[in-house]
Amino acid sequence: MLRNDLYGMIESEPDRIADGVRFPQEFLPLFGIAASALVALGVTAYCLISGIFIIFPHLFYIPIILVSYYYPNRGVGATVVLSAAYLAEILFLSPVSEAEIINALVRIGVFLLVAAVVSHLAGRLQVREARYRGIFETSGAGIFLFSPRTGKIEEMNQQCAAMLGYREGEAPSFDVSTIWPGYTGLTGPLEEGRIEGLDCNLVARDGTPSAVLLSANLLPDQQEGCVVVTGTAELKQMENQLRRSKETLRVILDTTDVGILLTDPGRTIVEANAAAVRFFGGAGREDLLGKDPYDLVAGRDREAWVACRERALHGEAHVFGECTLCRLDGTEWPAEFTITSFAQGGAAPGRLVVSFRDITERRRAEREMREENRRLFITNEVMAAATASRRLDDLLPAALEKSLALLDFDLGAAHLVYPGDDRAHLRASVGDVVFPLDVSRDELPYRYVLVDGEARFVDHFQEKYPEHGNPGTRSFASVPIPGDDGPVGCITVASRVRETIPEGERRILVAIGEGLGSAVVKGMLHEDLEAALASANHYLEKANAATEAANLYVDILTHDINNANTVAMGYLHMALESGDKPPREFLREPLAAIYQSSDIIRNVTTIRRLEAGDVKLRPVRLESVFRGMRNYFADARITCEGPDATVLADDLIDEIFSNLIGNAVKFGGPDAGITISVREEGEAVSVTVADNGPGIPDDLKPRIFERKVRGTTKKSGKGLGLSIVRMLAERYGGSVRAGDRVPGRPEEGAAIMVTLRRYKAGEE
Repeated sequence: MLRNDLYGMIESEPDRIADGVRFPQEFLPLFGIAASALVALGVTAYCLISGIFIIFPHLFYIPIILVSYYYPNRGVGATVVLSAAYLAEILFLSPVSEAEIINALVRIGVFLLVAAVVSHLAGRLQVREARYRGIFETSGAGIFLFSPRTGKIEEMNQQCAAMLGYREGEAPSFDVSTIWPGYTGLTGPLEEGRIEGLDCNLVARDGTPSAVLLSANLLPDQQEGCVVVTGTAELKQMENQLRRSKETLRVILDTTDVGILLTDPGRTIVEANAAAVRFFGGAGREDLLGKDPYDLVAGRDREAWVACRERALHGEAHVFGECTLCRLDGTEWPAEFTITSFAQGGAAPGRLVVSFRDITERRRAEREMREENRRLFITNEVMAAATASRRLDDLLPAALEKSLALLDFDLGAAHLVYPGDDRAHLRASVGDVVFPLDVSRDELPYRYVLVDGEARFVDHFQEKYPEHGNPGTRSFASVPIPGDDGPVGCITVASRVRETIPEGERRILVAIGEGLGSAVVKGMLHEDLEAALASANHYLEKANAATEAANLYVDILTHDINNANTVAMGYLHMALESGDKPPREFLREPLAAIYQSSDIIRNVTTIRRLEAGDVKLRPVRLESVFRGMRNYFADARITCEGPDATVLADDLIDEIFSNLIGNAVKFGGPDAGITISVREEGEAVSVTVADNGPGIPDDLKPRIFERKVRGTTKKSGKGLGLSIVRMLAERYGGSVRAGDRVPGRPEEGAAIMVTLRRYKAGEE
C-alpha cells in the first residue's frame, strides 16, 4: 500500500538485501513489475487453456499499476505491450468469438485508462516528492524526523548531521532524547501544538552541547515529528557584532554636529541623534520620536519639503535642499538638508534618512557679504557720478540723484558750511520738496551732524516729530561730510514710503558722506580760487567795460545796423527800378531788415538800461507777457502750457522771451513750432522755451549766453540776445541754462529753461 505521508516516501536505506544478494534500491521496482507481469501472463494462459474466463484479467492491473507508479513516463507504453500480450493469448488460447474479442478490447481500454490515470498521479507525486526532498536536503537549517510513538530518529538531513558531527550518509537510529535531552519533558506540549523558537542545546556525536534555536511540530498524520534547528553560535556572534556596530554608530551619530533623523517611511520620526535634539531644542530623543518632520518645517517652506521628500521616496538617491525649520518652542532657523532613502526588506523605500545642518552663520556671512558688496557698489557709483566734475553745483546734485536712485529714497539735499559761518547753506536738492536755503548749525537734528559730526537716522519720523511741516516724511537720515577741521556740510535724505532705514543702508549713507568729504573740500577750495580770480579780474573787467561798451555800440551801429539798412535800400531800389508791380519779396526783405535794425536798437537800449540804475522789482503775471509775445510774433506757432504764475520782475522781462522766441523763429524759420512750459517749484518758477529747430551743439551750450558768442549758422548775429536773457534772469534773482527739446538729441531742437523767483505777497 502506498504511503500517504510525504516524508514516509523518503527512504534512507541505500539498498536492499534479497536472497543473500545485495541489490541496488532502484532495481526492486523492476523486479516486482517483471514478476507480476509474468504471473499475470502465466495465470491467464493457464485459465484460458482450462476454460476459466473470469479471474485472470484482474491480474494485469498489478503490473500496470506498478509500472505506471514507478515509471510514470513509460506506464502507458508498458500497458500497451501487456495489452497486446493479453489480446494475443485471447486470440490463440481461447475459442475465438465476437463477444470475447469485444470484452478483451474493453478490458484493454480500461487497462490503458488505469495506466494513464496512475501515471499522471504518480508523476505529480514524484514532482512533489522531488521538490520536498530538495527542500529537505538543501535547507540551510538542520532537519530531522522522528517517531513520536517509538521515540526513534528516522531521518536527518545533511545540515543537521554536520551540525551534530555525523558523517554524510550516516543515519543515526537512536532515541531522539540522545541528541535532544529536553525532548522527554516536551512531549505533552508537542502533542498539543507547535513548539517554536525554543532556545536549547543539542548533544553532538562527541558529547559536546551545541546551542540551537529549535522548532518542532507533528506532521498531519501524527505518526512522525519534524524538528527544525538553527545553530545560534554564529547568530549570537552576529548579534554581538551588530550590538557593537550599533553602539559605535550611536557614538558617531551623537558626536557629529550634523543633525540626523530616521523617518518611517518619511512621515514619522523613529530615531534622532543628539545634534538633532539640540537643534530642535529638545531635552531628549523622546521629544522628537513619533513626530512628523513636516510639522518641524516653517509653513512657507512646507511645499518644497514635501516635493523633496516625494523625490526621495520615488528612488532619487540624494535630494538636497534648504528650508527654514522650527524649534519645539516655535523659533525658526535656516538649515540645509539631505534626504536619502534606503530599502528595508524589499526594493521599496522603507526608511528616509534626513541629515541637516544649521546655516545661520553662513546666511549671516552671505548677507554681510552682499551688504558689503552693495555698499561698495553704491559708494563707487556715487563717487563716480560726483567726481565727474569739480564744480560743487554739478558734483552735489549728481551725488544726490545717484544716492536716491540706488537707495530708493524720495527726497535729498546737501548743505555746506563755510569757514566763519554759523549757518549751513543749501547747495543742491532733489525732489519736489523745497528745503530751507540755510539752517542753523545748532538747530535739531542738524546739531548732531554739523557740530558733533555724528550721523543722524530717524525712523517713524512723524511719531517723533509730529510738528514737522512735511507730513509725508516717514524716515529721515542726515550724515556729515567730513573736512579737515570738522564737518563741512551734510547730506540729507528722506523717504515718504519706508518707516525705517535698514542698518545696511545706514552704513552706506555714512560711507557716501565720507567719500564725498575730499571731493567737497576740493570743490570749496576751487570755488575760493575762482572767487579770488574773479575778484582780481573784476577791476580789469570794469576798466575794460567802458571801452568794450563804446566799441560795442560803435560796432553795432557801423556793422549790424548798416548791414540791415544796406539790405533794405537794395531791395527798395530794385522795387523802384521795376516797371511792373514789385514782387512781395522786394517788400518782405526790407521789412525784415528794418525789424532786425529795430531789434538791435532795442537790445542796445535794454543793455543801457541794465547797466544804469538800481533794480526795482514788482509782481508780473507771465500770462500777460506770453499774450504780448503771441501778438508780436503773430506768424509764429506758439503754444503755452502750465499755470499762470506770478514772478518778481520789471518791464524788461518781455526782452527775455522776445529774444528767445525771436531766436527760435530766426533759426527755425516761420514754420518752427515753439512751446512755452511753466512749472512752479516751491519758491521758484521754471519757464522752458522749446523749439523744433536745428538745436544747440553740446560744446556751445555752456557758453551760449556769453556776449559775442554766436552760433554756427549764417543767421547768427552779435550774440546780444541770449546775453541779455542771462543778464535779465540774474537781475531777477534767477538763472538760465540751455538744453535739448529731446534729452540727448540736440538735432531735434533746443530748450532754454529760465528760472525766476516766485512772487509772494509783500516782496515788491
